[in-house]
Amino acid sequence: MEYFVSIDPQDILMVPVLLFSLSLHEFSHAQAAWWAGDDTASRAGRLTMNPLSHIDPVGTILVPIICMMSGGFFIGWAKPVPVNPNRFKKAIWDVWVSLAGPASNFLLVILSAVAFKVLIMSGILTHGNLSEKTSNLIIYLMQNFIALNVLLGLFNLIPIPPLDGSHIFFHFFVKPHTMDHPLFKLFQFMERFGFLLLMILIFAIPPVINPFYWVYSLFLVIINLFIYL
Repeated sequence: MEYFVSIDPQDILMVPVLLFSLSLHEFSHAQAAWWAGDDTASRAGRLTMNPLSHIDPVGTILVPIICMMSGGFFIGWAKPVPVNPNRFKKAIWDVWVSLAGPASNFLLVILSAVAFKVLIMSGILTHGNLSEKTSNLIIYLMQNFIALNVLLGLFNLIPIPPLDGSHIFFHFFVKPHTMDHPLFKLFQFMERFGFLLLMILIFAIPPVINPFYWVYSLFLVIINLFIYL
């Protein structure tokens, strides 16, 4: 069964799914920062699952609407959680705080895939226990919930600022060098043009030659095999 996030009239149901996934993602950053010794996010009101605290006008509203209208990836983002790395107990906490958001999305993927497999193996979705309409709706929501969180987790690990992956990339590959090192200059370039680079990667490069799409598709194939085998 295809696992790509399709675009059809039912996609309005993906809005609360997106809001929940993004809220958990940002809450996880804030919680990890709190554990690291920084209460900046907490004082900013971001240590919460309330989506109203995390909504970004462009990433949470405009981009998802464009995605639904144009087809393709259903993607979005929330306001970055404010943190002060200088208050972290150790420098390595910058990595753990950055990983917390994508990790929350992958945790949702694992839990949802296991729940989906249980529903299939128990016959609840396939043996007439539910109406066909209800069964199809549950399958649609679970498929897209899984696909969306895979997408959010992988997207945020891209090592391009301001995404979470850029903090990990900076800590291990840029920070050890001086500012005249080529990697430092590359990172400065990505900081300046990060949003443009991301839009090109996601929307301008055709799927057949898009490395992000290859990785995304591979993850969905693996999940598909787990659920249906």
